[in-house]
Amino acid sequence: MSETKEFYRYEAVQYAEMDYDGEYVSPSFPNPKIELRTYNLHKETPKGYWIGYGLYAPNMLRGNSRWVSKTSLKRYAYPTKEEAMENYIKRTERRVKILKAQLLSAELALGKAKAMDVKRI
Repeated sequence: MSETKEFYRYEAVQYAEMDYDGEYVSPSFPNPKIELRTYNLHKETPKGYWIGYGLYAPNMLRGNSRWVSKTSLKRYAYPTKEEAMENYIKRTERRVKILKAQLLSAELALGKAKAMDVKRI
C-alpha cells in the first residue's frame, strides 16, 4: 500500500458563539483560531500537483481539486507544516499592511468629509 502524500495550509478562523437565546451570533470579542488544513495528493504532473480533500479525485476539473505548482514561490498549500506556517505568517503580514493602509485612507477621507462645509438635509 502506497503512502499518501499530504499538503498543508494554515488559516485563521473565527466561529460564531451561542447567545442566551440559543442563537449563533458573532463573537463579542475577536478570538481567531489558527487551523491546519490538510490536503491529499490526487495527481502529480511534471509541473505540479493536483490536491484536495479525500483520497480520490474523479472530478478533478469540477472544483474538487486544486493545482499547486512545484516551483512557484507562492503556493496554495505546502508539502511541510513549517513551509505552510511561514507562508501563513507572510500572507497575514501582507494582509495587515494592506488593511492599515485602507484604514488610514478611510480615516483621512472621513476627516475631509466632516471638514467640508455642506449643509445637511
